[in-house]
This record gives sequence, C-alpha cells and structure tokens, in this order.
Amino acid sequence: MSEYVPGKKVLCSCNHLTSFALLMNVYQKSGETSHLLSMTSYIGCGISFICLILTIIIHVCCKNLWKLMASKILINLCVSLAITTLIFLVGMQPYASKKLPACKAVAALLHYFLLTSLMWMAVEALHVFLAAVVVFKTFQSHFLLTSSIVAWGVPGVIVIITLVINDTNNYVRIEQVCWLTKGPFYAAFLAPVAIILLFNLTMFFLVILRLISMQRDKHFQHETRKPRILGIVGLISLFGLSWVLAFLAFGEAAQVFQLLFAIFNTLQGMFIFIFYCICKKDARDVICPCLRKGKKENARKRVEPIQTSENSRTAETNA
Repeated sequence: MSEYVPGKKVLCSCNHLTSFALLMNVYQKSGETSHLLSMTSYIGCGISFICLILTIIIHVCCKNLWKLMASKILINLCVSLAITTLIFLVGMQPYASKKLPACKAVAALLHYFLLTSLMWMAVEALHVFLAAVVVFKTFQSHFLLTSSIVAWGVPGVIVIITLVINDTNNYVRIEQVCWLTKGPFYAAFLAPVAIILLFNLTMFFLVILRLISMQRDKHFQHETRKPRILGIVGLISLFGLSWVLAFLAFGEAAQVFQLLFAIFNTLQGMFIFIFYCICKKDARDVICPCLRKGKKENARKRVEPIQTSENSRTAETNA
C-alpha cells in the first residue's frame, strides 16, 4: 500500500510474502505472491524441518539402521534438506533482505544447500537402481565416500564460481526473496537441476521396469499392492521428482502448478518421515522395540521410588 500527499513524502509499505515456488521460477515471470502460497510454503517447511530432524535422530540412534548404507545416504539427504528449510524459514525474512551482504549470504547458502539436496536425491536414485538391478557389493565400500565428495563438493564449486563471477553481484534481492539474477539462475541453478531431474527420472523408470520384471517371481506375486504403491510413491518423494512441477507452471495453469510445487516440495521431509520411518518395515522393526524398551525403563523408574519408600516403611515398622 502507498499513501501520496502532494508536496510531502510518499510512505510505502507491503506485506512480506515469500513463496518456495519463487526459487524455481523457471519462466522468470514476475507477479504477486498469494497469501495461500506464502502460508503453504512456511507451514510446509516448518513441518518438514521437524520430520527431518526426527528422521535423523531415529536413523542415528538405532544401531541396526545406522549400519545400513541406505540409512547413511538418507541421513545426508535429511541434513541437507533440514538446513535448506531452516535457511528458507529464517533467511527469507525482511530483516535478512534489508542489508545487502546478509541478502547475498542467504541467497548463496540457499543456492548451495538446494543443490546438495538435489545431488543427494540423485545419489539415492543411483543407490536404489544399483541395489535393484546390478550386483552392488563389489564397490559398496567406496560408494558413500565418492558420493559424499561429489554431492557436497560439486555444489560448492558451482556456488564459488557464481560468487567470483561479477563480484558477488549474481546474488541480489528479487521481489520478496534474495536469489540469483536471471543469467546465473539458468546457468548455475536451473541447468544442474534439470540434469539431476533427468537422471532421477531415468533411474526411476529403470527401477519400475525392474519391479515389473520381478512380478514373475512367486514371492513378489504374494505381496499386496499396497506396499508396492507406497514404495513407488516413496521413490517419487525420495528422488525429488515433484520438482518437475516447476517446469509445468506456465500459462493459465501457472498458479495451480506453483501451489502443487510448494505443497509437495516443502512437505518432502514429512513424506520421507512417513515412508521411511513409519511405513517401512525395517525401520518399524527397529523403532518399535526401542519405544517399548523406553516405556519399560520409564515404568521401572516410576516403580523403584515406590518400592524404596515401602521398604523404608517396613524397616521402620520392624525397628
């Protein structure tokens, strides 16, 4: 809103609305961010952050899960996604965008952790493909180390190059967010995202083809459809395939796809927690005994003071 009085100053004010979909504005079209899109982004990121922290705690604290290669990869992905959502929640605020150095720092950090998150999704896709299609034990020992170097290192190189070129001016305040200018956005962010999504889509379809071929197996035929469907939906969430929605946000359907993009991507942490901590049998088999053990210990601690007091009364009576 603005208030104009002839011969006096103009006072301008606006509501700070930031949408997660603005970070993936493929067609670079400016426009107002709806209140619904903004609230969806913040609420979704808040829920995802809590779910990601819970997922990390569960897979780190349970020794049987921590031993698995899949859990270690999942933890790296969850750490990267958790930091991304935290930067969005804390950094995409008026106090961060007012000062240019802080604005550039937020944009660079968000750029880095968005890329690392997508890189770890690619690692997850490759790991699932190798486990499902080929013999994986021959190079499993070096897989995590190599993946860590690539997933954490390559985005760092991209961000450093973006910072060096044009003297950090590739990161600016655009509309309501601190983000990349048009040229660097396409070269340093959208191009890597497109390559990763194409790779993940390829891995996804190869895994699905492998699952279809496994239907001839009698053991597989006895499995219900529900676990298969949950597994496929879990793979879509884990591989970050919902990012494809950003490329469909054009024309009259732009707002719809932006909303879908914000919902599915800001809630990715919740989906990961549901599919890989609640629905996955391996995780449940580890979590449930831990919870029962914790309940038993709490019950024992509550009983011990009562028994001690009763023993004390008995001793006093006997005395």
